[in-house]
Amino acid sequence: MAAPRKVDTGAHPSESQNGKLTSLQAYLVTFVLLALAPALLLGALTTWELGQAYRQAEEAGLTSTAQALATALDREVEIAATALTTLAASPLLGAGDIAGTYPQAAAVGRAFGGWVALLEADSQQIFNTLKPLGAELPRGSGGSHVGRAIASERPVVSDLFTGATARQPVVAVFQPLPLGTAGAAPEGSRVLLLAFSPKRLSALLERQELGHAGGFAVLTDGNHSVLARSSEHGRFLGQLSPAWFIKAVTGQDRGLVRGGTALAGHEAVAAFQRLEVASSWVVTVTLPYAPYRGRWHGPMLRYAIGAALLSAAAAAVAALLAQRLLRPLQALARDADRLRQGDDPASSQPERIAELEALRRALWRAVEALRARATAEGRATAAEEATTELCQAARWRELLVHELNHRVKNVLATVQSLALQTLRGTRGEPDRFVHDFTGRLRSLARAHDLLTARGWEGAPLDALVAAALAPWRGGERIAASGPEQVYLTSHQAQALALALHELATNAAKYGALSRPEGRVTVFWARRPQNAGGQEVVVELTWAETGGPVVTGVPERCGFGTRLLERGLSSDLGPDSSVVLQFKPEGLRALLRFRPYARPNQLCA
Repeated sequence: MAAPRKVDTGAHPSESQNGKLTSLQAYLVTFVLLALAPALLLGALTTWELGQAYRQAEEAGLTSTAQALATALDREVEIAATALTTLAASPLLGAGDIAGTYPQAAAVGRAFGGWVALLEADSQQIFNTLKPLGAELPRGSGGSHVGRAIASERPVVSDLFTGATARQPVVAVFQPLPLGTAGAAPEGSRVLLLAFSPKRLSALLERQELGHAGGFAVLTDGNHSVLARSSEHGRFLGQLSPAWFIKAVTGQDRGLVRGGTALAGHEAVAAFQRLEVASSWVVTVTLPYAPYRGRWHGPMLRYAIGAALLSAAAAAVAALLAQRLLRPLQALARDADRLRQGDDPASSQPERIAELEALRRALWRAVEALRARATAEGRATAAEEATTELCQAARWRELLVHELNHRVKNVLATVQSLALQTLRGTRGEPDRFVHDFTGRLRSLARAHDLLTARGWEGAPLDALVAAALAPWRGGERIAASGPEQVYLTSHQAQALALALHELATNAAKYGALSRPEGRVTVFWARRPQNAGGQEVVVELTWAETGGPVVTGVPERCGFGTRLLERGLSSDLGPDSSVVLQFKPEGLRALLRFRPYARPNQLCA
C-alpha cells in the first residue's frame, strides 16, 4: 500500500474570525444554575413566608398572654372592690357602730392579705386594722384618691403610694360611703380603704413562668411607675418606665412595640394591654429581642446556606460533566487537524458515547478512503477527496454538538422537575430537601452510568434493577429474579430507576425495610399481549412482606406516589400501566410495559 499522501487544505475561514467564544463548560454551568433558579426562588419565598408565620405566631402569643394577665389582674381588683362594697353595706357601719365594724373590717383585710382603714374626707384615719382600735393614727397619704372616690361616688383604684401607717409601698381600693353614714356628719362623707402590698400582684405575674424564655411581665400604674414585676420585683418597684414605652401606651388600650431598651438594659419586644377595672394600669409581657428575632430569621439563614451549597454542588457537577465531554471532543478535534495535515488520527481507544465513537470511526474511515484514493487516483484526486471527508467530519461534529445539547437539556429538565417536586414534598425544610434531592440524583446517576456503559442504546432490565436497588440490597432482604435478555430504552431505564428508588425509599421509611424481618421481592416475566403471541409485554411486580400492617390507601400522596401513578406509565411507553395495591401484608406494585428490542452492536 502506498504511503499516505499529505494534504493541507489551509485554515478554515472561521479560524480567522475575531470574537470571544464561550466554552462548553461555561454553557453547562450556566444552564444548571438557570434550571435550579425557579426551585431556589420558590424555596426562598416559602422560607420567607415560614419566617413571617413564626414571627406572627410569636407576637400573637405575647399579645394573648398580655390579655390573659390583664383579665386576671382586673379580676383581682374587682374582688377587692366587691369586698369593700360588701363591707360598706354592713348595718353596723351604716349605724356608725365603729367598734362593731372594726372586727368585720379586720376579717376582710386578712382575707385579702391586706388591711382596711376608715378615713375622713380630709384623709384622717378613724381606724386602721393594722393598729388596735382607738390607737392614735396619722393622716392617710392617699388624699388625692380619697377626693376622687367621694367626687365620683364609686370605687377608685390607686396608683403606687407609700402608706402612712404601713410605711411601705402599697396599692389600695377606695370605696366612698353614703352621706351621713359610718358616724359622719349629716352632710359629711367617709371612705373605706382596702390596701395591700404590690407583692400580691407580683405573685400573680410570676405564675406565668416567662423566665424560661428570658422574658418577664410588668404592671405599671397611671404614673407609668413599676407596680409589680414577675422577676426582680424589689429591684424595679417604683421605677419610671422608659420614654419609648410611655409614648407607646399613652392613649392606647393595647399594642406591640419592638426594639425598645428595657429597664434591665437589653432590647426587647413588648405586648401591652390596659386593664378595664383599673383603667390607669397597663400590663406588659416582654421578651428579649435577639432570641425573638432569631426564631424567625433562623429558617431563612439556614435556607440561604443550603441554597448556596446546592448551587455550588450543581455547578461543580456540571463542570465535571463538561470536563468528561470535552476530553473526547478535544481529542477528535486534534485528530481532525492531523487528518487535515495528512497524518493518521491518534485516537485508537473506543469512546463510551455512541455519537463520539461514530465520529471517531468516521475519521478512521476517512483515512482509509484517503489512502485508497491516493493510490488509485494520484495526489490531486486524494487531496480533493480529503477535503470532502473533512467537510463530512465537520458536519458529524456539528451533529454531535446538537445531540449533546439535546441530551444535556433533557437531563437538566429532569433535574429541575425533581428539584421542584422534592421542594414541594419537603415543605421548604432545607435539610430534608438536600437529603431527598441528593438521593434522587444518585438514583438518576446510577441509571446514567448504566446507559453510558452501553453507549446509550438501552439497558438490560436485570442490570438496571441491580443498580437501582444496590444501596438497599445488603443481606437477603431484597430478592430480584426474572428472565435475562429483557431490554429497556434509555428513557424507560431512567424512569424505572427513579421508580425503584422511590419504592425502596418508601419501604425503608414506612414499609417492609423499616423492620428487620421485612422482605421485598422483585420479579418480572414476559407475557403475550394478544392471542397470537406476536406482541410481548413485561410484567414487573414489587411485593413487600413482614413490614407494618397497611391500613389502606394513604390520605396524602407524596412525590413517590405521584411519580408512580401519574408519570411512570407515560414514561414507560405505549400500552404501559402502573397499579398500586395497598394490602395489609404490604405494598404491591404491578408495572406492565413493552420491552425494547435487543440493541444492535456498532459496525466495526
